[in-house]
Amino acid sequence: MEDKTITGFLVVFTLILALALTGCGREKKKTMRLEKFDSETWIADKNGCSGTRLSMKNQILLLKYDMRGLKTDEIESYLGHPDAQELYDRSQRYYIYLIEPGSKCPNAKENPQALFVRFSAVGIANEFTIKPM
Repeated sequence: MEDKTITGFLVVFTLILALALTGCGREKKKTMRLEKFDSETWIADKNGCSGTRLSMKNQILLLKYDMRGLKTDEIESYLGHPDAQELYDRSQRYYIYLIEPGSKCPNAKENPQALFVRFSAVGIANEFTIKPM
């Protein structure tokens, strides 16, 4: 009877340990890919005024799959505070990051390109789109 209890405990302990290690490894891999992104340069180009965000557009398009599922504070740690926000249906929200110079820039463009990040009602990023404002 004692051997069965110890064996059962070891099986449960092994399963819990395996699940914990698998979950931690997945999150770390996602973060490692995003670490290569130059967040400081992106954040420094507020409203897209200096044009550096435009040169980073392809990087953002490649990373959008890695950023899906991140929370609002995690997105802000990579992309900074959004240039604008919009509320959408069912408590969803958009963070808007201008890629080309916006109206607050001296060299403003009409209908500048922007990155729209859509968040679910619980604050999880689920869509990344680049389109004109």
